[in-house]
Amino acid sequence: MGTPPLAAYLHTTVTVTAVVACYRFMISPTVRAIAGRPTPLILVTSIAPAVLLILLPSPDPGPIRWFALFVITMLTWQGVTSDYDVTEPIGPQRLDKQLLLVLGAVSCFWPPALLAWMGVYCGKLRGWKHHAMMPLRLLKAYLAWFVVATLCETSGSSPALLLVLGCVSLSHYVKPAWSKARLGPRPWSWAWHNRTHYLIASAYSWGWARFLRPETVSRVLRRARGFDRPINILAMAIEAVGLIAFLDRRLLVAVLAGTALFNLAVALASGILFWENIGTNIALAITVGLLPAAEYDAAAFGWPAALLALAVLLLSAADLLWQPWHLGWWDSPFTARVHWQVETASGEQQGLYNGFMCPYEREFGRVLGYFLTSEPVLHDHLGIVWDRRLRDLIVHADGDPDRLRNLKETYGRAQKDEQLANEHVDFLTTMFSRLNSGVPKGPLPRTLRWLKAPGGQLYRWGDLPPYRGDEAVRRITIRYEERCYRPATGDFVLLAHDVLHEIDLEPPKPDHGSPSCAKSSSTAAPTSESC
Repeated sequence: MGTPPLAAYLHTTVTVTAVVACYRFMISPTVRAIAGRPTPLILVTSIAPAVLLILLPSPDPGPIRWFALFVITMLTWQGVTSDYDVTEPIGPQRLDKQLLLVLGAVSCFWPPALLAWMGVYCGKLRGWKHHAMMPLRLLKAYLAWFVVATLCETSGSSPALLLVLGCVSLSHYVKPAWSKARLGPRPWSWAWHNRTHYLIASAYSWGWARFLRPETVSRVLRRARGFDRPINILAMAIEAVGLIAFLDRRLLVAVLAGTALFNLAVALASGILFWENIGTNIALAITVGLLPAAEYDAAAFGWPAALLALAVLLLSAADLLWQPWHLGWWDSPFTARVHWQVETASGEQQGLYNGFMCPYEREFGRVLGYFLTSEPVLHDHLGIVWDRRLRDLIVHADGDPDRLRNLKETYGRAQKDEQLANEHVDFLTTMFSRLNSGVPKGPLPRTLRWLKAPGGQLYRWGDLPPYRGDEAVRRITIRYEERCYRPATGDFVLLAHDVLHEIDLEPPKPDHGSPSCAKSSSTAAPTSESC
């Protein structure tokens, strides 16, 4: 094929610029404004202006329509099947789930309905979470393209849509590569010096794959530590190669498939499952591979298209378009975490793991509960730190309680907060009192719970068998635990196991209504929409 005409690239550049501007200054602020508003207000403020687009001819996204349909279906499934917050009235939550299902179906045929769909999903059903950000931003970009193509009556703008969607997806990997390159004095410091096998150890301590024996995990870690540098280099390469992905269609397909495999490897190693990203990028890779060459190769690939994509990716990495997370840190073998356990009506002790705490499974799987303890905390989720020197000091402490205590007093920060602690206790008391009274946990009957969308924080194992709601709960115990993997010996050491609070619940009573709770959760922050 000869050199693509300059006019095709110019048309793509103008359209991409208009779509990105619409996303940044129109779609994103609107979603941010309506998310969390009362449901009738969401419908009025989002559907009313969108109805005006009916009067104009609709653009044809081509085969990309099927990709958008897949993402809408995937996220609608997640929102509809997630559990209720039982501290709030169930009726309005059930109606919001039904409305999301209807709006999702309408959006598949009429994209402007996506604005109302996003308002319900992000605000009412708490869908704006880290793991859903990338596919949600793809839908925002798809809606922005539809608006631009409709208002400007641009034909042949599908290559621009592909380029924007590709940039949105790949920016969520380019940004972490940039973040890792900034962690040390040199761009390759993280790749050369991070001990990534500590992530496996910390995830095991945190509650991932605890069905494996410690001896088995220690053997895996001894073998894995020799692959730290090759794995780190490969990880950064997969994240950064998106900068040149639009040079060739086959390269873009390979990069998208590589990111899906990368997310799968992260899930196996750490229990952090980006299933939304995996499904989205596989679907996008298939879509790209099936696009007609005559229409797309001339305007969406090659040096001019790659330079345009590079500009968009760099702007997004600088947080000027949308804001992917940094995801760059140093892994350490020490973890301090708050755990919850219950005593059932029959007297059995069971672990209350984050899988049961949906729709707050992400909060209960991360660092929730530090406000209950006066212990200084050194790290974030899974023992991660942002200072290599601190990582080295933790490693050299080798699980020694006195040395770790000195590190906590020097570098740690106590997060105790009486108000948050009281709100959290009230939340747990209300939640389990209502569950004991027979309030349904989720929209699916027990026999169909296998149809529920998976969670993203897989820390559902511990020292006790998991609580699954089979019995009423009569006591909740909240504990603070410190665990450390000792690299020198391969041992997992329990350093602290302290009771922070105990909640005694009254015997179950008949449910006479659905009183609302003043605060649904002490930790689930208000929905926040970043650009």
